[in-house]
Amino acid sequence: MKKLLILASLLFAPTSAMADDFWITQYRATPGKFPTLLELVKNTDWQVLPAGAPIMMRHSQGNHWDLMLLGKIAECETSKCRTTLDAFEQAVDQLVDFDLTFLASSSTSWKELKAKNENTGLYHIEMFQAGAGKHAALMRQRVIENDFIKRIGQSPNEIFEVSIGSDFDIFTIGFYENLQVYATPANVTQEQTEAAAKAAGFKNRADVSFLLRELIVGHQDTLAVKVK
Repeated sequence: MKKLLILASLLFAPTSAMADDFWITQYRATPGKFPTLLELVKNTDWQVLPAGAPIMMRHSQGNHWDLMLLGKIAECETSKCRTTLDAFEQAVDQLVDFDLTFLASSSTSWKELKAKNENTGLYHIEMFQAGAGKHAALMRQRVIENDFIKRIGQSPNEIFEVSIGSDFDIFTIGFYENLQVYATPANVTQEQTEAAAKAAGFKNRADVSFLLRELIVGHQDTLAVKVK
């Protein structure tokens, strides 16, 4: 995993104006091996990474992967870092039937993500495949939907643009303290919701979802909890 990420970070210079570049890996454990995989991820000395431990998410519902790691791309320069990651990769090979690693960027920095993750217990992860010629429009939709969400007093999502390694183009992660917070509806009237949608750039409240469906050919929607 990490060797490929280091190589990718050296070969492909960032092309976007995003703040930081990230690696994301998803694992699906071999049947019966998930407890062992979970313990491996929890007990690996991630502090050997230049950027520190990745954000670690355990699938709750909505998708087929068991674990998702998100970390900042940074070259592994010390022998301890390389040795630790080599051992991790060899162990993972015996425990998973599927793994996917890809790269993405975000206007939110790694420092900001780590701070936001401190009080997070639940993640809402959505991944989108843009229709032909609709990538820019999809990014705009994600941005103005965040604006709408903030206008009705809820927490916006963090937006990531995939650069290589996945057929998804954009994904978002919502950080929530717990399921109750995630499920609590906005305390606004229908009139206020309608006004907020129009102010953010939508035709109306219904257009928040209708516009998204016009722009995508694929979509995954997942809940996950923090690995502690």
